[in-house]
Amino acid sequence: MNDATLTGFDRRLLDEAQRGVPLVARPYAALAERLGCEPSVVEERLAALRSGERPVVREIAGIFDATRVGYRSALVGCRVADEALDRAGAVVAGHPGVSHCYGRRGPLNLWFTLSIAPESRLGLDGTAARLGELIGAAPLHVLPATRRYKLRVHVGADGRMDAPADGADPAAPVGTYDPDATERRILRALQEDLPATGEPFAPLAAAAGVKVDILLRTAGRFAAMGVLRRYGAILHHRRAGVTANVMVAWREDPAFGDALGEAAAAVSAVSHCYRRGAADGWPYTLYTMIHGRTADDCRTVIASLAAQDAAGEHAALWTRRAYRKARVRLFSGDQAAWEQLHG
Repeated sequence: MNDATLTGFDRRLLDEAQRGVPLVARPYAALAERLGCEPSVVEERLAALRSGERPVVREIAGIFDATRVGYRSALVGCRVADEALDRAGAVVAGHPGVSHCYGRRGPLNLWFTLSIAPESRLGLDGTAARLGELIGAAPLHVLPATRRYKLRVHVGADGRMDAPADGADPAAPVGTYDPDATERRILRALQEDLPATGEPFAPLAAAAGVKVDILLRTAGRFAAMGVLRRYGAILHHRRAGVTANVMVAWREDPAFGDALGEAAAAVSAVSHCYRRGAADGWPYTLYTMIHGRTADDCRTVIASLAAQDAAGEHAALWTRRAYRKARVRLFSGDQAAWEQLHG
């Protein structure tokens, strides 16, 4: 299945499922009520959209703010020899704390996002350094976020990225929350793909060793606390029609404060917008992920942002190859196993 074979109903269903699958015992019935159809239609279409050789829906699951539960995260950029790029990408992609790993065009040709569990022995900087040793890259630029302007991934009903500003402001102190053992089991269960059945939370609750009402009540509390950012469908964006994307690093004029970040966050084609610290030989401080149906769509957005008074030089880091795109499974124990093997 691909962009051309999606029906009008499929588009509406995907739009609603991305906005949020209700945290109720019969969520697909609630979605069906929104769409004016029978629950069986929702279940059947979602099952079809998640199956086949080219599924459009990656999964339906919880998207968590890892930093709220003690994880430390950063974007990491480095340079490796072109002939060693594939091997380096595979090594980095093998770390369970890496959610995205891409070979990109530019002076730094390998980029990845790294989230490290609070119980990690190596920590964020130590893990990045160890990965650098394993792939023969030095120095690595480890770039934690200092402000988040936007984190909103949503493919609209027209098949274009439709990500309105989400009002995120991590400059305000939020603190962290340490889930207890039961809450960690529930959190792990909520990261699993939701089955396309009438009462799909039942097997997740069983896996967590709790009743369904406890799982849903805890999920609601996580959402109210900001630990659970969204519960809904996660798409394969290319198969939904968004076939082009580019990460752009910007040099900001400090005289304009947050102007460039706020301008970028207001663009629907921008899904991610973060401020990060500069590094030696790498003066960029604002990072945007820009999406479009074509590369020219992305270039139009870049040109518009480059015309802002606050925008200095920029580096458009187009994708050469994707090595990993998967959510980090929080509190899975996989990172401890990786450290025992590689640390």
